[in-house]
Amino acid sequence: MITVLIGTKAQLVKMAPIIRELRDKEVPYRFVLTGQHAETMGDLIDSFGIRSADDILVENGESDTQMKLITWLYFAIKAVRRRKYFKNDTSVLVVHGDTLSTLFGTVLGWMYGIPVAHIEAGLRSFNFFNPFPEELIRVIVSRLSDVHYCSSDWALKNLRSVKKGSILINTKENTILDSLRYSIAQMKLSEYKKTYAVVSLHRHENLSNPTKFKHMMSMLISIADMLTLKFILHPVTKNKLQASGWYEKLARHKNIELKARMDYVTFTSVLASSKFLITDGGSNQEEAYHMGLPCLLFREKTERNEGLGSNVVISNYNEDVILNFVKKRLVCDWRLKKLPDVYPSAEIVKHLTLLSK
Repeated sequence: MITVLIGTKAQLVKMAPIIRELRDKEVPYRFVLTGQHAETMGDLIDSFGIRSADDILVENGESDTQMKLITWLYFAIKAVRRRKYFKNDTSVLVVHGDTLSTLFGTVLGWMYGIPVAHIEAGLRSFNFFNPFPEELIRVIVSRLSDVHYCSSDWALKNLRSVKKGSILINTKENTILDSLRYSIAQMKLSEYKKTYAVVSLHRHENLSNPTKFKHMMSMLISIADMLTLKFILHPVTKNKLQASGWYEKLARHKNIELKARMDYVTFTSVLASSKFLITDGGSNQEEAYHMGLPCLLFREKTERNEGLGSNVVISNYNEDVILNFVKKRLVCDWRLKKLPDVYPSAEIVKHLTLLSK
């Protein structure tokens, strides 16, 4: 039995097309949520038309602080001890990305002697502290995994030190491509006029650094003086804004809309109608690249190559870079790109099927 382990919303978005492919190919699988994230997970599951999780290790949790994350990990470890299917009925354990749930699942597979298949393998920033702990997690997971599904030649080349006997597969693209393809098919693109920009910020290195956080919020105020911003609030971001007093400052600005998280199809529609995207998220960078959407990264480094040198700009928290990007995009428009005829989820499921036999 293939066990698919998912912990966060971003992982669910990228794993949903794989789950759909498993279902359509009638491959037996078990869908397990770790409980690291809870908010809007049900909405995301519904928007992709996949079945509800077969098991949730930790119910009703949202690990949006360090203490909650530690608490979640404690209860997740306890929960695994009661789940006999990990030892007795899992032929391949599938993990994704670079979160604590990814590391948790990989160590679990290593301890129980279950082959671990890592999706989105080989991404690197080559700096253990930027981003932290994601880069460290990626390296550890690569050392312990048995199968590595890489989304590009570059990612494949980064896996030079994996353990002997590991399998490396180049899927040519990230599974986010299949998620976007599904989502765009649900949209009526003629309805979308580009009248605003979208903001999505959530990374620990931005929210926990007072200097960076104040700079980002001040820049958003300046940008909002030029056009409307739809600020999509992750739970951790909303908590930070409220605790710091910035929530009220942003809410008072006539051109800033503070929006709750939404399902993926709706979010894609919001992106399709925007002038540009401001984000610190790697998945958002990939989405913007495939769509052709101009994207400003509030980061110093990224572990992804998608869009760099074309529609994706790393701000490096430089005010001139940020304002030049915004002013240029105010007078330019963009068109939705045709998605490449590549289906990474189908390739992964084809290989997983062989592994599970």
